[in-house]
Amino acid sequence: MTISDVVWYDEDAGPLVRLYARVGGRAPVPRDDIELGTLIHCVPDVAAPPGLSADQQAVLRLTRRPIALPEIAVRLGLSLGPTRLLLGELHAAGLVRTSRPAEDKRGSSLPVLQRLLTGLRSL
Repeated sequence: MTISDVVWYDEDAGPLVRLYARVGGRAPVPRDDIELGTLIHCVPDVAAPPGLSADQQAVLRLTRRPIALPEIAVRLGLSLGPTRLLLGELHAAGLVRTSRPAEDKRGSSLPVLQRLLTGLRSL
């Protein structure tokens, strides 16, 4: 159980605070570069300003090493939308950076995709 779970979840009652309350009712920052495969990492040697939320502080701790958006969302116990919001705000503040994983140079030919689909169906 993560620290976020302890604060925002009660075993008997379920979620104690709705998601929009955890992000202060803010709307997501439109960021096209924060996709599912995007790696997020904190900017080294930058001190976090006072007044960050518990979730923003947790993101900064998690991003000491490169980590993908879905993994951050899972560890915070948030859906992707609020997680993107937190990451967008931290990126705008210059506290985190984003990078995309290297693209596969082999390409995605139709026969390869068909073999993959056949293999998945056989499972």
